[in-house]
Amino acid sequence: MIARASLRPLGVAAAFVVLTGACASGGSAPPPKVVNAGITFQNIAVPGTPLAEYRRCPTLPEHQHRLANKKRLFISISDFTDEPLHDRGIPGVVVFDYNDDGYQDVYVTNGPCRPSSLFENMMGKTGKLEFRDVAEQAGVALPGFNANGACAGDIDNSGRDSLYVLGRNGPNRLLLNQGDGRFKDITEESGAGGGSYSHVSCTMGDFSGNGRLGIAIANSSNLKNAKAIMDDTSTYNQPNQLLANTGGSTPHFEDVSVSSGFATPTPLIGQTWAVAAVDLFQRGCTDLVVGSDQGAVPLAKFAGGRDRGFIRVYKNDCRGRFTDVTQQLGLMESPGAWMGFAFGNLNFNGELSMFVTNFGDFMLPMYGLPQNLGDFSSRWLIQRPDGTIADPRSPAQLHPSETGADPTLGGLNATPFGWGVSTLDYDNDGYTDVAYYGGMQAIVGVNADNPGTLLRNDGPKKLIKGLYPSFSYDPALTKSGADNRTRITTGVASGDLNNDGHVDLVTAAQGVMVGKLTSDPQDFGSPFDSSAYLAEYRAVGVLSYKPAPGKTGEGTLAVEMNKGGNGNGSVAVRTLGAKGLVEDARANRDGIGAVVSFTPAGLPAAISPVMAGSSFASQNSLVQSFGMGTAKTGTVEVLWPGGVRNKLFDVRPGERITFPEIPCDHTDRSLSAKSFESCVDGALQDLVDGGKVTEPMAARFASSALRAFHEAHQPN
Repeated sequence: MIARASLRPLGVAAAFVVLTGACASGGSAPPPKVVNAGITFQNIAVPGTPLAEYRRCPTLPEHQHRLANKKRLFISISDFTDEPLHDRGIPGVVVFDYNDDGYQDVYVTNGPCRPSSLFENMMGKTGKLEFRDVAEQAGVALPGFNANGACAGDIDNSGRDSLYVLGRNGPNRLLLNQGDGRFKDITEESGAGGGSYSHVSCTMGDFSGNGRLGIAIANSSNLKNAKAIMDDTSTYNQPNQLLANTGGSTPHFEDVSVSSGFATPTPLIGQTWAVAAVDLFQRGCTDLVVGSDQGAVPLAKFAGGRDRGFIRVYKNDCRGRFTDVTQQLGLMESPGAWMGFAFGNLNFNGELSMFVTNFGDFMLPMYGLPQNLGDFSSRWLIQRPDGTIADPRSPAQLHPSETGADPTLGGLNATPFGWGVSTLDYDNDGYTDVAYYGGMQAIVGVNADNPGTLLRNDGPKKLIKGLYPSFSYDPALTKSGADNRTRITTGVASGDLNNDGHVDLVTAAQGVMVGKLTSDPQDFGSPFDSSAYLAEYRAVGVLSYKPAPGKTGEGTLAVEMNKGGNGNGSVAVRTLGAKGLVEDARANRDGIGAVVSFTPAGLPAAISPVMAGSSFASQNSLVQSFGMGTAKTGTVEVLWPGGVRNKLFDVRPGERITFPEIPCDHTDRSLSAKSFESCVDGALQDLVDGGKVTEPMAARFASSALRAFHEAHQPN
């Protein structure tokens, strides 16, 4: 049993106890799991580039309220409760190809005193990886608008991705991509404003199966104070929202939040931060997953506590009606401070599991709350074949690091705080890895326990109990030049920015730490034990605090380019929904909601859902990247919204595939070989005639479709 005495200078009035199996029994912690995969990252947002000019503007006068407190001789806990949340804003990042030139661009939101930025990738024009900010001429700068997160998708099936930008204590903005490099604000005409909530994260999906993208929104509290975190969240929370796309020459949206079953008339307990639209159960239907925050309230297992932060899953009936299946999946046993989502086949069982960021194992005692090691680990939650979720460290256990299903959490033992997160194969070995970042300005200081966390999947031979994956920490991001430990990062998105086959990372910070960090080392046997914090206040009595020298400055942007280094191959897949192009096609033009799997020869399948909004307040590229190790070929399979499956065999390293929806399912046993072939030929001819697919690629898709059909119809 270890007392967290080292936290007392931060203003913790109570005694804190954190348990670890090794230390509780008197032993020493095991050595941390650290690996060098031979991959390097380089931050290109350096002085002299437009990327380095980004600075997150704070929210006034809320920020001034916090600064005024810093000038007082003493303040109390009630003063902290009255302070704003995220007064430096919640910058989100969207990686998308706004001008359809084949290269991913970057949109980053900003605050009321500085415009948002659209960084155009110039590789298509100059052949060099460089960016210029075109937000003003594109009509997406939104001067004076206090923006939180954002998401993007083709809301009118025009072949162009539009932007949805979220407002803090005000309406959102829907910016329609007109195809000439400019966007038009259609918020009022479309009915997509969403009211004057503090909208934090958004995600798009075809929830009704009509081929049109709707929008789901995670709303928090008004953020003008911390009462939702410190007190009763059900009093201060705001309801989440779902907007249905009813179509039209200018898309129109209808609020179906309550009628769809997604939201309740009164807010749920637990402050919502994240939302993700994903075909979680691989049925061809887009479900919704929501993450909410436990806040500064003890878990129910501690005296006076109450569980209130949960991952909630809303299962779609494929027609836009949702049922909360959180209890049935076992997720009520996993309370936490859930912040951001990423999905993948993390344990190689063919199901979509999730990695979800959390408060981590180093920070929560800053709030003056009890915490046992493992209660708030950022971690993976594994989907079993029956759809239920297995938690390796359920906080329902008194001591998750001793009696959890996987007490050591894959050998990591402890993990840091996180906001944004992405699943990716950063070393292209064919196994799905995790990258996440985060810092939190919380009451008396800012945690600095996350240096940029890159977790390398140890592979199928290292599964624990045949179910739980194990990961090793790769410190590659600490050497990128971004100094992630001192950045208070919120927005995180990934994508291959220079089309070199390596996935890159883009992060936006709401602030940066200024001043000397205080070391707060732990002995968990974790790669993150060299924890630290920035002290903004220090305790001078019972619930009384005096300002300390530490402070924060304006947030920055980092673009960490993956330089590779191990010679492994990869492929890229961009889905193309064919509704309106091919008879009987159902998928929206981006193929958002599809689930793409890639199986390299001799390796297990990697699975990547096409998502328009996940992580935290951010969105990854819609182009799916897959590593394949040293394999020479692999197979791509796409499960489309609506349930149709298509395959492409013999995909080679370095290929960049545009995979069109062919509304002919090779697993459909009601089809004869002749009728299936006729369906495929007709669809591909339409796509060739429409200029969406070349004749050679059409021939490849046709050959693969027939092969897939015959393999699926072979006798068992």
